[in-house]
Amino acid sequence: MVQSFRVLLVEDDDSLRSCLGEFLASHGWTVGATAHAVDAMAMARRQRFDFSIMDFHLPGMTGLELFQQLAAIRPLPAILMSGLASAEEAAAARHAGFFTFLRKPLELDRLRQSVQQLIQAHFGGPVALPPAHRPLPSSLPRPRPGR
Repeated sequence: MVQSFRVLLVEDDDSLRSCLGEFLASHGWTVGATAHAVDAMAMARRQRFDFSIMDFHLPGMTGLELFQQLAAIRPLPAILMSGLASAEEAAAARHAGFFTFLRKPLELDRLRQSVQQLIQAHFGGPVALPPAHRPLPSSLPRPRPGR
């Protein structure tokens, strides 16, 4: 039996957010997607999410700051991603409690593996992700410069 999850996706690159949203939705999951941290906070106040995937560099605040603010509403496991994060920022993400940190450009297999591991660790049991209803590229769009 495949579980259905509610995923909060916060990514300010429109094409990457769209592709990630399609990837997550292809597994039958509900995706709340936004480009802005303030919108993510509002969404988290209105509905329950099981986990989140967010960019480090967002307009108005970092993904690290957003993660900490979301924890005040309801802690949830999260994957942080960035194309520009330094080694210090990656270490800060691990210290803050992110499940994992992924560098952009994202490899779809690495993202799939990270999501499976997050689900196993936080929701129990082996996870068999259903096959996607339509194929997605093996790698996701490259982030715009500065992201």
